[in-house]
Amino acid sequence: MVEVAPGTPARVLICDDYPLFARGLAETLRERGDLWVTVAPEAPRALPEPGPVDILVAGIDGDITAIWQACDHLLGILPAAPPVVLLLPGRSEFEMTAAATLGAAAVLPRSVAPSGLGEALTAVVEGRTLVASGMAERMLSDFVGLLRRRREASGIDLSARELQVLELIADGRSNRDIAALLHISDHTVKNHVRRILEKLGAESRTEALVMAVRAGLVVVGQGSWSPNA
Repeated sequence: MVEVAPGTPARVLICDDYPLFARGLAETLRERGDLWVTVAPEAPRALPEPGPVDILVAGIDGDITAIWQACDHLLGILPAAPPVVLLLPGRSEFEMTAAATLGAAAVLPRSVAPSGLGEALTAVVEGRTLVASGMAERMLSDFVGLLRRRREASGIDLSARELQVLELIADGRSNRDIAALLHISDHTVKNHVRRILEKLGAESRTEALVMAVRAGLVVVGQGSWSPNA
């Protein structure tokens, strides 16, 4: 939840590839009266970490690769705060799905109505996440396809059991937890982890997890593993 004292306007910073759009958006949001809105002087790709701000609204344009890289950079330089609301071109749900998986608090098409953006900001202030209407039902299938394509491109060949172990590591499980969930011994888990490290060329579980996320093998903290996998 965004920490905003009762009666205090939420501080919103807007940055966009199109400054004129950003200024118009800022003027529209200021009409609400419950937001303190400013506009960043630079586009999201070059945005330095801002000063005091509760919510960052960023508009990003380009093809899917450019959007992915910009989102990854933007969310990476703001690891602790503030929450990020992304406005994307909206040419496809796939683009917004890919952005949502990076950790944005809300993902909306650039064509969203001012009222829709206002609702998203309210949701973020209340600690909720939000994606554009119509995305949710396709998000899982789109993301599964994304992971498959990235996995194939990476050339990393993990067995089904090794992927299960890796997904549980991504969920923060210890070796003992993994052994209990998969009904195997601790020793077997250690062997799986050792083979995962060898295949990824990693020296530690943490390094292996970072490499696996970048390769599209797993999603951190998404509870992606299930006992029926």
